[in-house]
Amino acid sequence: MSARLAGKRCLVTGGGSGIGRAVALRFAAEGAAVVITGRRAEKLQETEASAENVTTQAGDVGDAADARAMVEAVVSRHGGLDVLFHGAGVLRRNEVLTETSENDWRHDLDANLTSAFQLCRAAIPHLVEARGTIVLVASQLAHVGSAGYATYAATKGGVLGLTRALAVDLGPQGVRVNALSPGVVETDMAYVGRDFAAMRDQVAASLPLRRVGKPEDMTGPAVFLASDDASWMTGHSLVVDGGWTAQ
Repeated sequence: MSARLAGKRCLVTGGGSGIGRAVALRFAAEGAAVVITGRRAEKLQETEASAENVTTQAGDVGDAADARAMVEAVVSRHGGLDVLFHGAGVLRRNEVLTETSENDWRHDLDANLTSAFQLCRAAIPHLVEARGTIVLVASQLAHVGSAGYATYAATKGGVLGLTRALAVDLGPQGVRVNALSPGVVETDMAYVGRDFAAMRDQVAASLPLRRVGKPEDMTGPAVFLASDDASWMTGHSLVVDGGWTAQ
């Protein structure tokens, strides 16, 4: 690795699996000190065991007190915070809005958007001090519509709105804010509610690059957004989707 994040102190949410785990390990390989968070302690421990400079802080990003504790864990262990990568979230699919309960709507809103608000609110004072950066995970469905994903698209669209607004608010203080917008990535989330393995080829055939994404496909773009290579980029959504939104 090129040590593009050497000396950076990073918080990665959702670090126990999927995109969050892959990004945390790549950040660590690039020289960062990384604190990962999530609700499943055993999954966090598996990630921690895979890299020397990764530690864990279990918690729920949807809980305001837990979100503050996550940020403070990085600050107390490493003396500050340079990068917030918020990858935790939930996905609801194949459900028309008239069949979505108010409880489900609020749950997804809390998990995907309110969590970003809470983490950013806790992290901003430290990021201002470090002239750091925020990377929020949105989705290709924040940019285009797809049947059965109204709740998910709405919450991820909110993430993009938050990204742009914070970029304007925090830019004068030297803090950059960008979004990473993945397409179909083969993770635990992709399997929820369906046999993804059985439909992988069909999904791949619909993409210009003819394959579904892997968590590792997100790591290079994430490192770029978190690193000084993106020092004049803020308020942007970097779509990494195998070309789906280009069609």
